[in-house]
Parts: sequence; C-alpha cells; structure tokens
Amino acid sequence: MKNHVWKAAPFLRLLPLLALGALAGTYFPQIPWIMICLCVTCWALPLLLPLRMRYALHPLQGAGVMGAVFCAGMLLPAVTDIRQHPQWIGHYGGDTLRVSITLMETPQRKARSWKAECRIESVQTKGIPQTATGNMILYFAEDPGLKAGNRIFASVDAALIRNSGNPGSYDYAAYCARRGICHRAFLTKYQWRPIPGNGFSKAEQWLYNAHAYTLKTLEAYIPGKENAGIAEALLVGYRANLDADVVRDYTNTGVVHIIAISGLHLGLIYLGGVQLMLWLPQRRWANILRAVLLIAVLWFFSLLTGASASVLRSAMMFTAIAAGSYLVNRHVSSHNNLAAAAFLLLAFCPAFLTDAGFQLSFLAVAGIQTCYLPLYGCWAPRWSWLDKIWQLVAVSLAAQVFTLPVCLYYFRQFPVYFLPANLIAVPWSTMLLYGELLLMAISWWEAGAGWLGWAIGWGIEGMNLAIGWLSALPGAVWNNIRISLTETFILYAVLCSGVAAGMLRSKRCCFATCLLALIGSVLHAVEKINAFSHRTLVVMNIPKSTVVACIRGNTALWQGDSSAQVTSALQGAAWYFNTGVFSRKAPERIVCIGNKRLLILNSRLPARSTANKIKIDYILLSHKAEVNISRLKDFFIYDLLIFDASVPPFRLQEWKNACKELTLRSFSVPDMGAFVVNL
Repeated sequence: MKNHVWKAAPFLRLLPLLALGALAGTYFPQIPWIMICLCVTCWALPLLLPLRMRYALHPLQGAGVMGAVFCAGMLLPAVTDIRQHPQWIGHYGGDTLRVSITLMETPQRKARSWKAECRIESVQTKGIPQTATGNMILYFAEDPGLKAGNRIFASVDAALIRNSGNPGSYDYAAYCARRGICHRAFLTKYQWRPIPGNGFSKAEQWLYNAHAYTLKTLEAYIPGKENAGIAEALLVGYRANLDADVVRDYTNTGVVHIIAISGLHLGLIYLGGVQLMLWLPQRRWANILRAVLLIAVLWFFSLLTGASASVLRSAMMFTAIAAGSYLVNRHVSSHNNLAAAAFLLLAFCPAFLTDAGFQLSFLAVAGIQTCYLPLYGCWAPRWSWLDKIWQLVAVSLAAQVFTLPVCLYYFRQFPVYFLPANLIAVPWSTMLLYGELLLMAISWWEAGAGWLGWAIGWGIEGMNLAIGWLSALPGAVWNNIRISLTETFILYAVLCSGVAAGMLRSKRCCFATCLLALIGSVLHAVEKINAFSHRTLVVMNIPKSTVVACIRGNTALWQGDSSAQVTSALQGAAWYFNTGVFSRKAPERIVCIGNKRLLILNSRLPARSTANKIKIDYILLSHKAEVNISRLKDFFIYDLLIFDASVPPFRLQEWKNACKELTLRSFSVPDMGAFVVNL
C-alpha cells in the first residue's frame, strides 16, 4: 500500500524538494551553478553509456531530476520577487516621486484616512515618463471620490513598509512583500489629480464590475448592515463591512473559515454544479460540456474572490477531478492531486510557502485525506441522520489533526468548542451560500429577490446568535498559548508518529510518539526555566504613543499611553518573552532595570544648567518635548538618546539632524523599530 501511494503520487516526491529549494533560495539568494552542473551530469551521463548500463544507473538519473527540482526551487524566489525587476519603483531614487497610478480597489475609510492599494504605471524623471512597476498603499487625507480602475497622477513621498520591531509583533512588511507591495505614501488633496482613462484591462474591469454588482445586490436585498457584511464575506470574501465583534466570535469558536473564502466554498459550488448537471445524458459531448462549465465556474469564482492560496488550491484540485472524471474518464489520486496543486502554486509564487492560508489549507486537506476514513470507521451509527452527523464530526476532527500546530503557533489560542461550532456553522453556512447564489440568479426579479434576501438575512442572524452564544460560554478559548517554531515541528512529529501508530498498529511508532512527546516536554520546560532569567527593557514602536516595558523573569510591567494598539503590542511581547500578562505601573520619570537607567523626558529643560550632572544610561525624548539637543550635556551624562514614536515628524527630523552634527549616538524608534536591551 505504501509503495502504491508513493508510485501513484509522483508529486509527493517532487514537492518537498521544490519547497526546500524555495526556502534555501529565500535565505541564500545565490545561483547554485555547481549543483546545476552536477544534476545535468547525473542525468546526461547514463545516456552516453551502453543500454545495459543505463538501467543500472537509472537511480542516478532520478537523483539528477530531483536535484534539478531543488535548483529550480532555489531560483524561484529571485525570479518572482518584484524587487528584482529592473523597472521596480524602488530603483528610482529621490525623496519625492512623480508617478502615474491605477487604483486596484475603491478607497476604504480608516480611522484618520482613506486607504487604497494601487499599481504603479510610470514615473517621471526629469520630466520624462518612464515605465515602472510595483504596488503601493496610498492613504488619502480626505475622501478622494475615486473607485477601482481610476487613474491619478501624484507626487508621493514613498516610504518602504517596515515592521514595528516590537517583540512578537506580526511581520506586516513580509505580508505586503508577498503581495508585491513594498511602499506606502500619504497624500493630501494638493498632491494628486485625476487623469483620464481606465487603468484596468478588459478582463480586470469585467471582474471588478461582477464583484461590484454582487456587493450591490447583497446590500440591496439582505436587511441589516451586519448581516449584509456576513453575506458579502461568505460569498465573495469581501471583509470591509464585517463587524469586529462578530469576527471575534467566529475566531474564538474556530469557524472563521466560514467568513473567509476557502476551499470549502469552492467545494460546495463544485458539488452544486455537479448536481445541477445530472440531467445531461451520459454522452461524450455532455461530459465535455460538464467539464468545461464546471472548470469555468470554478476559476471565475476563484478570480472573483481575489484568488487566495486556499481558493487556488481548491480550484486546481477540483479542476483535476473534473478533467479526470469527465474528459479522460480516469481516477485521480487524491494525494497526487493535492501535491500537484501545492507544487504548481509554489512554482507560480514561492512566497506562498510562508503564507498561513496556504499552509492551513493544504494541511487541512492532508489531514482529511489521511485521517478521515480511520476516524469514521471507529463507529457505525445505526440511523442515517446520525451517520451524517458523525461524518461531519470525523471531517472536522481530521482537518484539525494537522492544522493544530500551525494554529497554535500563529494564532496563540485554541477554540475549545470548535467541534459543536462546526457542526452548527458548516451546514448552516452551506444553506446560506446556496441561498445567496440563488439570490444572484433571480436578482432581476425584485419581489422574489426581496423575499429570499429577507430569509437569508434571518438565517445569518440566527447563525450569528448561535456562534455568539458558544463564544460566550465559559472557557470558550484558551489564550496566550506559546509554542516555538522548534516545538511546532516536534508537535508535528508527534502527530505523524501517533497517526502512523494508530493506522499501522505499530509498537515502534507508539514508542517514537512517546519519545518525541517527552523531548517536546523537556524543551518546553527548558524554555520556561530560561524565561525566568530575562531582564529586558523595551521602548515600544506604537504610533503617537509612549510605552516603556520592563521584563524581569515572569514579571512584566509597563507604563505609558493606553490604546488598543498598545494592548495588542503588549500581548505579542508577553508571548515573545514567555512571560505573564503585562501589568501597568504608575508612571516614573526614571525607569531602572538591572544596572541600567532610562530617563523619560517629555517637557522643557530648566533655563539654567546645574553644577551636578545626572548620570543616566538612556534618555527617552517623547511627545512634544521642547528640548535643545545641544543643552542636554549641561544636565546629564548619558550614553544614548532615544526618540520614540510619539514625537512629531518635524521634531524627529530636527533632533536627528542635531545628533548628526554633534556626533551623538541616537536611536529613532519610528525609523529603526522598537528599542530592545537585554540585560
């Protein structure tokens, strides 16, 4: 059985090599000329030998092919990285760029601005337009009154997207880079003007019109803004109108995949399409028509929803299933199908390898393929309705097996009631999805669409109430779970050996499971012990805020401004340092930790200098402190000046220039990230 699966799924052998090559190429961006020459030699050498010797050296040719796949994986990051393109916008120097831009989305309102992703068309250098490429995030000071596809000409101060540098924070810069976005800029109404024409291609404009029509129809017929927001997320993945409390409830119960377009939605559409075409005769032309229609609908829906990694995975797999079932009348290996989808997606975009959606999608399907039948076979219900429930339970548990470590690593929490939540949300959302598809089909019939929209709205309201009730139960979610990357891999080894022990009834696998679990427990205990020795001072990088945190073993204290961003940053720091929840302490002008002292200065200096200077290690200048840098030496003996993220930009630049002229050591938190000192 093992050899059969291995031979029937050749992409299972090639996928790990491509993935390892892509990782190697990401961290070691070099062309492996020596390895390429060795692979070509291993493949070509047997061809020059007599036929009898070729078979003996057949494994050598296989090694050459596998080495070539690894080398191709190493080359992919450099080939697909937009920053390596000769016309990338980042290669054009200058603080201010004059660029022609196409908006890729209608600007969305944020707290203090209007945000839109855009595509660079050209840049003017010395008055001459030159073709440029790259994406950028624009923040408009006022409502620009634009929509997706509009073109503007703007003078932008493009800044590279950087991480905050806060310990345990989300790597936003890497997330944007995976999408080809490396810059952002803020525009006032005087820095841009519209220019004629539409920047979309015909295909892009058609998809945008279809997307806009879908949103308009759902908003028109489904009562309630909150319900319409859920309907938009469920059908096309549009999340701008989602209520934050509802998203929290779905996240805490482990069913957030319902309102984030995933392979589940595409699978339901595929199954619905198959059922709708059962009336066609079993003829060759009818099978071709089935395959063409199913594949067209799958890829139209994938592009309409934004072509995320999980949707593309599902589209590729169901395309292979449709082609195998209706075109070539051949069974498709599910394992090879999954591996082939991952292989092609990584070849198209190797950055998917570090995308959480990509990982969760493939791991969930791998868990279902591996564990569903053994789990389902554990019990044989007597009644058909109970058997359907047990099937859904088995699928939910199987999908959770291989996604659990990744979920713990990325999201740092575990939804306790994920099983009853899925038993409620999956069939409920299935009916709602089919109802929304029917609504789009009869949207021309105003009366029928109105009644159906009303029913869908009430259905969404009921699902929200059920999920909200589960989320409010005691112990609904375990928070602040810390698992390192090493522990994540060990947990996967434990799960894989445990699954093998259960399926093969192997004592060796059972022993390996226990041994790996013991190793993981020891490593976790060592990390906990090491955490007690932490002595760390952190000046957080949070816009318009001053936050100073001190970590002493398992005690974590902070002082400064308070906001939702501060709370989120402190939660990340608590996870990073493996410590308890941060407690707020009374503000102090001088913060001491170990043998280091930090002075927080947010006001004016005295008019006269003092005879006795204060010895201090760090001086933190924050908010609108009116300080002449050259006068600090009259009051303090210090090692380093720190400017935090609460300092206005003009004052920050003034202080940085002064430090450069006076050759003083300084650290700019907005430019360099959070200031962290391990003592």
